[in-house]
Amino acid sequence: MVRTTRFKLSKNGAVGIMLPLIGLALLLLVSCKPEIEEEETALPYDLRIGLFRNIYDLGDRAETDSLLYYLEHEEPYARFASLLRLASIKDSSQPVISAIGERLHDPHMEAASMAAWAMGQTGAQAGVSPLINAFRAHDTLGRYNQLNSRILEAVGKCGDENALEMLATITTYRPSDTLLLLGQSRGLFNLALRGMTLREGTDVMVNYATRNQFPDNVRLVAANYLARAPGIDLTDYAYILTRQLEQEKDPKIRMALALAVSKVGSARAREILARVAENDPDYRVRANAIRSLDALGVGELTGIGMRLVEDDHPQVSQLAGQMLVRHISTDMATDIHSMADNDALPIRTRALLYAAGLKNMPFYFTVTAGSINETLRRLFQGEEDPFVKSVWAEAMSYDPVNHQQLIGWFDSEEDPFLRVSLLRHLENTLRLSREKPAVNFNRATVANRIANTYRLALESAEIGPVSQVCNLLLQDIDFFSNHFRDRELFLNLLEQLEESREVGTYNTVIRTYNALFEEQKELKKPEWNNPINWELYDRLPDTARVLIRLSTGDVRLELPKEEHPGTVVNLIEQVLEGYYDGKHIHRVVPNFVIQGGCPVGDGFGSLEHSIRSELPPIHFDGAGYLGMASAGPHTESVQWFITHSPAMHLDGNYTRFGRVYEGMEAVHQADVGTIIERIELLNE
Repeated sequence: MVRTTRFKLSKNGAVGIMLPLIGLALLLLVSCKPEIEEEETALPYDLRIGLFRNIYDLGDRAETDSLLYYLEHEEPYARFASLLRLASIKDSSQPVISAIGERLHDPHMEAASMAAWAMGQTGAQAGVSPLINAFRAHDTLGRYNQLNSRILEAVGKCGDENALEMLATITTYRPSDTLLLLGQSRGLFNLALRGMTLREGTDVMVNYATRNQFPDNVRLVAANYLARAPGIDLTDYAYILTRQLEQEKDPKIRMALALAVSKVGSARAREILARVAENDPDYRVRANAIRSLDALGVGELTGIGMRLVEDDHPQVSQLAGQMLVRHISTDMATDIHSMADNDALPIRTRALLYAAGLKNMPFYFTVTAGSINETLRRLFQGEEDPFVKSVWAEAMSYDPVNHQQLIGWFDSEEDPFLRVSLLRHLENTLRLSREKPAVNFNRATVANRIANTYRLALESAEIGPVSQVCNLLLQDIDFFSNHFRDRELFLNLLEQLEESREVGTYNTVIRTYNALFEEQKELKKPEWNNPINWELYDRLPDTARVLIRLSTGDVRLELPKEEHPGTVVNLIEQVLEGYYDGKHIHRVVPNFVIQGGCPVGDGFGSLEHSIRSELPPIHFDGAGYLGMASAGPHTESVQWFITHSPAMHLDGNYTRFGRVYEGMEAVHQADVGTIIERIELLNE
């Protein structure tokens, strides 16, 4: 029996895909498209071969025209290699779209499948028609499943609402059609990340996520769609989602469902989330359940929050503290400082409890607030660790009365991490000064003083402070536009940064300038400046292994070099030089990532070189993946991150070049300030 893709009828009886381009293409495809015999492979893909090494170097230099030339090469894997590099470059010009479109019909299936991935990476609407035309509908043996799966996924990156309707109304895939289901679900997930959802698509994803007969990898994508798709209403699925959350055995799916249930909003959902937050054996599921309770923001959250701050895992305790900052009752806010004095709690949790009191107690409790502020000043001044000092300073930022103290600390502190953190804490103070009753402070004075501090930070031209301030301005540009009307301030700053290799910071200033003023400036493209060290590449085994010695324990990772040669070699070069020894983890987002490797320590630094993004068709669909931090395409340098859990919204945009095979507990226990004692190469 020939299996074809069918689509539901719309209410008026017409085919649900109402765009002539895709509808006609599919009709022609089903009736006329011949199957193409797969081409024999002569030369295997191997970067030790000069042909493929040359193609890699062309991609490294972003020489797109030369890569297009290799799309016509007689060797199938030369075409494959060129498409692989184009997928990382993401050139969406018409010549590139046309050339990739032709390769969708390549007789070599790996080349055709890579063409589908590369087309999706362009994000170009013009890529939809070639993708649909290349879909192999008459595939009785499933030999084109990989290609068809990639096409469906790519349509989600390039398509519009019509493509959404197409994907959402596919109803013929069976649970055994793993690749086709995966392509459909990833396509719908990609569309959701771009802000496009449809009720029929949500129906499909609820069905996949909550029925155990579907493959786990498909269910994982579907559950993450439900968790991340903006604006979807899951009220009608309340029973099935809450039941699945309680019964689900896979913690990766369970943690996504814990987030999805926040979109249900029923009293039963809140009860189940509370039970999950207190009792689930996986801290990551508990963490996401707290996030959902926090997002719901209704019901009695003080009691459960007070219990959860005592959770054994510091990340869960921290999220419970953040929930109390937003939702603690007024009467408890006046007494919570007694709990915050408990030295047995994690420092970050204690600081959040102090913050909850300062933010939520009535304005006339001036003596109590003054006592908390004095305690926090004493803790800050008695601490030497800049990471801990930042925690106490953040708690103080919840009382606008403290703005001058925070400004004074910024002016006098030399530690880069603490200086950047204080700028961020001042934004919190500014926001609260606009929300709280202005009894003990003057709103205009607070705003002017903080804006002046931000102006001085910009004038310093220091990469970290400049990046932090520009990011803060962009978050509230309407407010700050009244305080930053001096065009020359930004023009002088851009002139000072012109020769810097910190393209990410330069472009952040450009975006801020464009948001503030009518004149628009173009973003700078990263220049190629760091050719791959092929000699080191040849010395490394196919899978390099490294040991990261954190102060929380040892982490062992494997790095397949052929998938991401430039990134793997770059990391190993730094490892062999001892670059990472003594650096810190400067960023931790609970149940998302830990990040480290900044040369400055504030999270905005890099070395004098950058490397290209390397974006093959692999996904952040699990915990323990090693990725490169970036400030935009091709700005990677030395900062890396490790995931706590699936992070599929990063797919196709961040280089994933390694995997933890031992030591995830050390990753889960790492906090801001955790020391990277040393990184060692285990095999060469």
